[in-house]
Parts: sequence; structure tokens; C-alpha cells
Amino acid sequence: MRLNECLNHASVPTLQRIAKSLHVACVPYSKLDILQSILEAWLDPDARKTMVHRWCADWDAAMRRIVLLPRHAFAREEMASLLAPYGDGAVDRALEAGWLYVHPDPATKFPLIVPEDVCQACHAHYVANWRSKVAMRSDDPPCVLDEEDAILADLETLVAYVRDHDVRLTTTGALYKRNLEQVMQLFKIEESLELPRWRFGYGKRTFAYPDRLALVYDFACDEGLLIEHDGRVEVDDARWHAWKSRLTVVKLRRLLRHYVISYRGPIPRLPDVLRLILRLGDDWLHLDSLYDLCLPFLNPFYYDSMSDVWRTRIVKMLVHLGIARLGSDAPECPPEWFQTTELGQELLSRGDEESTADLIERRPALVVQPNFELVVVSPDPRLEETLAPFVERIPSDGVRAYRVLAHTVAQGVRAGHDFDAWRACVARHALYGIPQNVDRMLVRWAEAARLELEAHDVEPGESWA
Repeated sequence: MRLNECLNHASVPTLQRIAKSLHVACVPYSKLDILQSILEAWLDPDARKTMVHRWCADWDAAMRRIVLLPRHAFAREEMASLLAPYGDGAVDRALEAGWLYVHPDPATKFPLIVPEDVCQACHAHYVANWRSKVAMRSDDPPCVLDEEDAILADLETLVAYVRDHDVRLTTTGALYKRNLEQVMQLFKIEESLELPRWRFGYGKRTFAYPDRLALVYDFACDEGLLIEHDGRVEVDDARWHAWKSRLTVVKLRRLLRHYVISYRGPIPRLPDVLRLILRLGDDWLHLDSLYDLCLPFLNPFYYDSMSDVWRTRIVKMLVHLGIARLGSDAPECPPEWFQTTELGQELLSRGDEESTADLIERRPALVVQPNFELVVVSPDPRLEETLAPFVERIPSDGVRAYRVLAHTVAQGVRAGHDFDAWRACVARHALYGIPQNVDRMLVRWAEAARLELEAHDVEPGESWA
């Protein structure tokens, strides 16, 4: 809906408050005069510029996100979450400010609207501001790193390797190091297999594999191309043949979608970063100034600083996906320039159109690792209080981690805590579910603890030492 339609459906008291907020002179008791006066002010370029500047200044953080979204209608809970930093009654104040309106259909799923022309004007204001803050260059840097669609070739290499070899999994659900080394030697893009102690949050198997391989392997499993069964990895030939028949752009779009889903847990504003990059077009952009521009949408994540998140989790992965390429002024110099590829522009645009991303903050979450460690991704005292009866805390700096073992499960069962409810809670909050080996052992340990209580004829919660 456009502004004139929203104003036409607004009540007289609402129009009066909007006119007062915008300092529009009018006859306050005539709906027609108020409406016409507001529209005349909006159609005046100078007055419209003043309105847009004021809205973008007063509601900056919220307006930045709104203009990046592909839709302009919101549920009340979404808008309340978006405007939460502005204090109590922020939604009502926004309705009086003249940029937010109530949908005329009370039965609609998204009852709050930002008019299309208002959103377009604010969008143009921000894009001009963003482009003025980013250093650009018109020529190509001397050295350019562009992986194009190498990730698809390496996905095919991984599937071919699994088909031609007897690939088995360790007890933690990872490939053996010998297999990893052989796969990495066949890949077009190699990665170091040396991993830090703490690895979690960026996909189901990031604990065991380097970043790019973890993304490829997770994607192959989620697409059903690879199947893990009884400690082995096998290829689903029917799904693989169907996958190979798809167009390259479709394959990369699905990989991009998988990347956003996998990384959005630790980087909640990742879709906003991608939309902002899309708005800047395909010019060569200076990495540091682009980083400064994206800072409002970035956050540290445990062992990753904001700079690590930017360079390793976003820039590097976009290059792997063929979305972007990097440039430097000499072979020995680190990358200084960033450019979205022509294919990257298409993929990001299509993803923007298809996006239905919500604005509601994510629920408290944790990562359950195959080595029986639970890492709390979104710290929440209530969640950790729920975890406590069946786990023990792992001493560590900066990471809220726990371990669940046979004796901790038995301890919780003996104390009378509901193990089944605990297990369901863990599954509900686990970003990537409970690994099969962990879930299988949890059930076995709980059953053993119950049998032990029965053997001693003791009710849960009673002392039986």
C-alpha cells in the first residue's frame, strides 16, 4: 500500500497526531483537509526530504533493517521486537510519526504497514549514505581471487570419493583423518585440517571439519546426497542424479540458502549483511570501509571476534560460494578489495525476493556435539538451570560448556528429575539437533539408571546410598 491509501484508511485522531508530529498546518477537524495537507507536504521535495531525514535519524536502527527487508508489512510482535530498543510505547509513537500505519483489514496476518513510497524514500536515503561511506575503485586490482563455482566441483568430488571408497565414521560421527586427507588432496580448494579446540555453531559438523568442507558435507547430507547409516557414509544415487540435472545457478542458490540457515544462529543479522552488500552493487569496495558499514549488523560469537566473524564467516564463505571475489595490489599483500560477482548479484537478488526472514529474536540455543559436550550459544539462566540436573560444567574461559556422561545422567535420575522432559528440552533448543550417537547413549544411560533404582527398590528422589 502507498501512503495515500494508508492515510485514507486512518482515523481522524490518527491523522491529527501525524499532522502534529510532521508539523503540517491544516484544519484539525476536517479529515479531507488533514489528509490533503499531509499528502501535499509529502509531494513537496524539500518537505519530503525533511521527513525522511527525521524518520531515519529518530528510528535509525529499526529503519535500517526495515529498508533492507523485501516486505513492508509486519506482525505486531515483529514490530514490537524491532522497536524494543526505543522503550515502552514505541509502536504507538511510530504510528504517530507518520511512517507506520495499521492495515485496513483487521483479519490480516501482518497488521502493521510501512507504505511502499515511504520505504522507497528511506531506502534511497540509506543507500546514498552507505555508498558515500565506502571507498571504491573503478579498475580491477592486479591480483584477484575468484573461486567461481569450484564448490560445486568439490561437492561432486566428495560424492565420487564416497561412492568409490568404504567410508566409515568415528564414534563421534566424523570421517577418519585418513579419508579427510585424501578428500582434501582431490579438492580444488584446499584447507588446513588442523582445527582449534572449540569448534561449534556454524553447522552440524563444524566440530570436525574445516569451514568449507563442513559446509559442503553438511549440505550433501541435508540434501540427501550422502546418507550416514550404521557408522558408514553412502551415496543416494537417485538424489544425486536428480541434483546433477539442475542448473548451476539453482545449485548455488541452494548452497547459499544452506549457508544462511547454518550461519544465522551465531550471526543473527547475516541476512541483513547480505542485503546491504547487494544494495552496494558490483563495484570494487574497500574491505575495511565495508566492514565499518556492516558493523551494526555484526556480533562477536564466543571465540570469534567481530573481525573474525566478518573476514572468516562472511567474506571468506561468500568467496567459497562464488558470491564474491577478493582483490589485492600485490601477490604478497592480504586482500583489500571486495566485489560481488555478476552471479553473486543474481543469487543475492533472488534470495532477497524469496526471503521470509522474521525479525523475532531467536530462542535460547545450544549446540550438542558428538563428544557429549553441550555449548550454550545464547546464554540464558533458565536454559542452563534446566540443563544442570543431568550435566557437569566444563571449566573454560569465555565458553559456557557442559558435559553429559553416564554418571551425570544417573545422578539426575536418582535425584528424581524428569529425564524425558530434559531430553526433549535439549532437542528443542539444539541448533542442529542431538547427534545420533549422543541420543542413543543418553537413552541407554537413563534406562540403566532406572533399572538400578528398581534393583534397589528405591523411588527416584529417595536416599539409597
